[in-house]
Amino acid sequence: MASEALALQAASGLVNLMAGKPVDGAIKDSTVAQISAAVFYKTNVLAKLTSNVAFQKAFSKTIFDQIQQDFGDYIDAKARTSPRSLHHVYEWKRTGDKSARLFKLKKVDESGLSFRINYELLDSVSFVPAESSNSRHVFVKKASVMESGKTVIITPRHSERLVFNIDGNVIFMPKGESVTVTKPGGAATKNSFLASYKYFFTGQLVNMSIKKSGFQRLFNSAMTKALSTPVQIKTVKYKFSPNSIASEADAALIAAFSGVANA
Repeated sequence: MASEALALQAASGLVNLMAGKPVDGAIKDSTVAQISAAVFYKTNVLAKLTSNVAFQKAFSKTIFDQIQQDFGDYIDAKARTSPRSLHHVYEWKRTGDKSARLFKLKKVDESGLSFRINYELLDSVSFVPAESSNSRHVFVKKASVMESGKTVIITPRHSERLVFNIDGNVIFMPKGESVTVTKPGGAATKNSFLASYKYFFTGQLVNMSIKKSGFQRLFNSAMTKALSTPVQIKTVKYKFSPNSIASEADAALIAAFSGVANA
């Protein structure tokens, strides 16, 4: 990154001072070398921060986890108050139940600190409610079909005709005849999840979720740890290796943020 290159270029001016070499009449002094080494170290930490893999993972994971939690809670609450529009993204008769969701958010990492979020509608695994146990089946694509408003055509597969039990009355369809259902989830389900998704991510809800993630607190704590001057720089010496210090900066960033990323 350009900012990283500029910072490291600026820090390179400290190399001679770290090596104990007089520059422009400077006196060879262990204090000068130590201060230069400390500044060089901190500059390396800050310059390499945004390109550090551990930091990138910590950044995206901490924020995404909070957004995922808040978005799920938002859909659950909305589904309980508007079951006709969102019942299709839950298993049968479990609308608003967190453990019965047929949706999940997906994080797509991009370069640097960027990441995108989209969603996936999941397959149903529960039986469609029916009075007769002999006619039980799983409507696997329940969520996606009802969300898109697709027409469903029901045809006999293992028998000559379709048989329905409606309000205690057994209805026999003509032999080989199919039944077309134009709105399998009801008119209110079409694009209703998409509308709720857009509302969450284009309004203040997602911003509130990012702030709620507490990433700033975790970041400040981890950065304080990473910027702490290493023991080798605190030791009184007249000469410091820039390569060794740069390596310590890398190690410090990994140590400081890997714990956050894996939390």
